[in-house]
Amino acid sequence: MRRICVLVAVIVLAVTAHVPAQAPPSAKGEVIVIDGSKNPEMIPQWYAWGFAYRVFSGGPRELPTSVLLLVSKEEEKLVMRESDAVQKSDAACAERAITTYELLKKGESRTSVDAKMHAITVECRRLTLRARDRILEGLNPEARIALITFVEERKEGMTITVPKAGLARFFEPE
Repeated sequence: MRRICVLVAVIVLAVTAHVPAQAPPSAKGEVIVIDGSKNPEMIPQWYAWGFAYRVFSGGPRELPTSVLLLVSKEEEKLVMRESDAVQKSDAACAERAITTYELLKKGESRTSVDAKMHAITVECRRLTLRARDRILEGLNPEARIALITFVEERKEGMTITVPKAGLARFFEPE
């Protein structure tokens, strides 16, 4: 399971930071570093919530104490169920991305593959955000605030490197 999570994370990052086929030559190789300790607001919600779902679904399969103390058993089950569902959808997205990328070997154009990869990426990020919305709707107000605080505080420890040419795409769909 851990190997699948690592594979999914690598593929999702590769897909999300995918350089557009139309990138100008001067932009290739240039990267932007998003440092969450300096600019946590630059970390996209889909990225931060995706991280939180991996934390909840992995390891000891527990919510952080700050949240656990405020949720009912049903609310805890909701968060875990949605976290697990996102892990499954991320794995499916990774498989779709691999299959799509392999179309290059079959002679499909880079532009076509890029467009398909972009569509997969945005769709999968939206699934992550929909899970967040369902969770937040299902929590009591105090637990909702605690969970949002937990996710937002995780941003401070994140550093993301994104190709400059793919920066606009990195923030989609937000």
